[in-house]
Amino acid sequence: MKKYVTTTLAALCLLSSGAQAAERAMRILIVNDDGCQSVGTTSLQEKLAAKGFDVWMVAPSTNQSGIGSAITFKPNKIFNVEKVADKRFCFPGTPADAVDFGLLGVLKDNPPDLVLSGVNDGPNTGVAQLNSGTIGAAARAVRYGYPAIAASIGYIISEQEMKAGWPSTHKYWPDAVDYVVSLVETLNGKWQPGQSVLPGGSGLSINYPALAKADIKGLKYIDNEQFPEPQHYYKLLKDGRAQQIMSEKILTPSEADTDTGWLNKGYITWTIFDGEWNAPQFEAQYRTLFK
Repeated sequence: MKKYVTTTLAALCLLSSGAQAAERAMRILIVNDDGCQSVGTTSLQEKLAAKGFDVWMVAPSTNQSGIGSAITFKPNKIFNVEKVADKRFCFPGTPADAVDFGLLGVLKDNPPDLVLSGVNDGPNTGVAQLNSGTIGAAARAVRYGYPAIAASIGYIISEQEMKAGWPSTHKYWPDAVDYVVSLVETLNGKWQPGQSVLPGGSGLSINYPALAKADIKGLKYIDNEQFPEPQHYYKLLKDGRAQQIMSEKILTPSEADTDTGWLNKGYITWTIFDGEWNAPQFEAQYRTLFK
């Protein structure tokens, strides 16, 4: 009898949790670094909302690509926030400011179950992950304790693509958005309110190739390159000024065993990050060095 009662209670709990899931849609905050008019973000919000998710969007008022994790720290400053559509806000600041406004302002009393950053126009592999406002916003959310996914679409690295404004990236951008929507649906099928959508303290950086679906070769889990090639260098001018020059190596397609290389080979790359900025595995070596 005791076993029967326990089984019955377990079944009732499952039914109850299932009913709870049906009563509340997953709440999602979308941010980016491309600006609040970016189709990679606005279309992601629209497509997820059409699927029944409770989707909010906060993005910088202007393009903030490459600004990393910078914030505006000015206590008592008043920000001219613009609400441009239902659950959609343009914030006059950085991507990290946008995620702060979303988490600590708009959704302060109704926190999201998932933060999505992107879908970004251009890849965030190699050193770009370090510079990226897209990754910076997602990592900030993870550091606060929110599960986050950053998503980007890559480039076809060629002089022709670059001069034409990366047409393949813009052509297949909707496919990258649909891919993220499909991942959220997968997560939603395994999620219950009160549970973490992703493993606690972790986030995911996705890079989607600028290719037709039939030409994508698969999925590759890969760490971000530890010592990536810088994107630029500086030329010192005779008058004392300095000119920033794009590195020629960045514009040379790589097929190395790195996140950049696998993306260039036609794979969707997944890089898991934690945003903690800790490296305790080196403690013993530091203790030895500073004896």
